[in-house]
Amino acid sequence: MKAFYLLQTLGTVAVVLVMILVWGVPLATTLLFYEWLTEIFSSSNKWIDALYTGLTLSSSVIIYCFSLLLFSSLLQFVLHIRIKEKSVFPLASFTTIRWAFCGQIIRATQPILQHFVPSFVSNLYYRICGAKIGKKTQINTHRLNDPCLIRIDDGCVVGGGATFNGHLVEKGEIVFAPIHMKAGSLVGAGATVQPGVTIGENAVIASHGLIPKYRTIPKNEVWGGLPARKIQSSSERREMK
Repeated sequence: MKAFYLLQTLGTVAVVLVMILVWGVPLATTLLFYEWLTEIFSSSNKWIDALYTGLTLSSSVIIYCFSLLLFSSLLQFVLHIRIKEKSVFPLASFTTIRWAFCGQIIRATQPILQHFVPSFVSNLYYRICGAKIGKKTQINTHRLNDPCLIRIDDGCVVGGGATFNGHLVEKGEIVFAPIHMKAGSLVGAGATVQPGVTIGENAVIASHGLIPKYRTIPKNEVWGGLPARKIQSSSERREMK
């Protein structure tokens, strides 16, 4: 028990240090930008000066947001695990430590990332982090928790607040299993996709559905519920069309 509390304490310290790094480095760029703007303008009119200061501060916040997203994604690009298929590792392993650091980095970034979904900014962020995202794909969530284990093909839609988890812990081991959304598929708002799930072409996961681990959803089918089950077959979808 004492060993557990010691490890928990050390882990907490490591988390705090990661947050200092992730939040602090982009702040340096922001401060330089703020100083540069304040030096190029001065006014004797307090209202104009106040307006300029307000715009300078808001611009600096935007610079901070972009700097944070860039720094966070580059850190994850360097640290993220390179796994293409289901893999199992001991919890006490270097791979687990790398994954844990990436997890904390993305959690520290999510409060900012949520303001940039859906957009090319969030898609680019996920790509740099290791996700494979196709063309004309709309991602409306900031909760792709394991970007390096996620592949989303062309023309897909991920609904607002949907959660993707590419990992789980079982019997003292950590399991990584990639998630694959095939072309034209849709995951509804608030849905949860567990590790090892494959969603077939043009399949639909209804809002707030839960897809259990390692499940394969056939193409053109509609699934929903908790846990999700088939609620409409391919032939029924064709008849409705």
